[in-house]
Amino acid sequence: MKCAVLALTAAVAALCATAAEYDVTRYGAKPDGKSDNTAAIQKAIDDCAVKGGGRVLVPGGGKYVTYTLNLKNNVDLHIDRGATLLGGEDPLKYPVFETNAVWNAERAPRFNRRAMFYTVGQTNVAITGAGTIDGNAEKFHHDSGRKTWTGYSWVRNSATNITGRCVFFVGCRDVRLDDVLILHPAGWSTWFLDCDRVGVRGVRIEADRRFPNGDGLHFGGCRDVTVSDCIVNSQDDAFVVRTHQEQMKKPRPCERVVVNNCILNSYGAFAIRIGFRGDGPVRDVLFNNIVSTHSRRGVAFTVPNAPKGEDMDPPRGRGLKPPPPESLVPFSAENFRFSNMSIASDLPPCLVAVGESATTPIAFIKDISFSHCRFTSPGAPRVRCRPQDNVRDWRFSDVVFEVSE
Repeated sequence: MKCAVLALTAAVAALCATAAEYDVTRYGAKPDGKSDNTAAIQKAIDDCAVKGGGRVLVPGGGKYVTYTLNLKNNVDLHIDRGATLLGGEDPLKYPVFETNAVWNAERAPRFNRRAMFYTVGQTNVAITGAGTIDGNAEKFHHDSGRKTWTGYSWVRNSATNITGRCVFFVGCRDVRLDDVLILHPAGWSTWFLDCDRVGVRGVRIEADRRFPNGDGLHFGGCRDVTVSDCIVNSQDDAFVVRTHQEQMKKPRPCERVVVNNCILNSYGAFAIRIGFRGDGPVRDVLFNNIVSTHSRRGVAFTVPNAPKGEDMDPPRGRGLKPPPPESLVPFSAENFRFSNMSIASDLPPCLVAVGESATTPIAFIKDISFSHCRFTSPGAPRVRCRPQDNVRDWRFSDVVFEVSE
């Protein structure tokens, strides 16, 4: 019996030894809301990765100012309850994304190549905990005195010197984002680009509706994605499923995405957006148990025309021409299942909106089903497409479109 107890004690000790924890305060991080803690937190992440991985702990009790952080293989950045990682105010201290072998960084959307969290080509990475990531959006905007498309008058101080993505994973494998609050992003709250095996659970997003382009959960060209139990209050699109083939090194479908038990509100755009200009295939996607009490439009399969002239919002940086249509894999959407949804919108729920130009080739939008859903809006659904877009095989079962006043 004594030998068995000793063996068990040794096994527990060995397990504890492998579950390494790196407290950022031991590296000099200070939760005083003023000190720049980037180097201290990054050093903890680097040490954790070099020693085989484990947990980097951000203890509760204050605000840790930081600039861009890069997660590494086998690292779980755990933001404890009561702790906030606060984005620093100086936009030039967020490094510009450099062109690399993982993605076409020079074609980053909206000319923007900065982020608060930027993780490239890593495996088994996570951000967890009941703490907060605060994008500090107000520091990157000013009140212009004239209303914009957001309904408010705030605009960016700069199109490029801003953290356009709060949490950005690109070309990663086995990614987790659990339980955190993402507060006041200065652009998209999240962007998962060309990632495999992504899990998002219990995340809450609160975007300040005054500031433009505050997307919620944004997946581009990802595979094997599960999302559950999230609450999103976004300024722009709450949930996005796309392919982003212009930014990817090799276009691959966004496929096998399962979304369950989520509240998805958007104050300026769509609750759920599928597709955009220049996109490729998206397929095998399931949304179940979804509530949206407010959106501009509910669910949309949308491939708009390319902008004309010197537009401030093309999907690339200045001076880069869009890829010619013949070089693109045609956009397609196939095998989407929407069930048990309740969605309210300010405008009619636009189920299909395809641009009339040929800048994005379209193969088909087919095998789409809605069951046990209620849409409440001032008008009926709108479908705008051409015969050659092959919009077909849509099924509705126990679906109510209620026209509100």
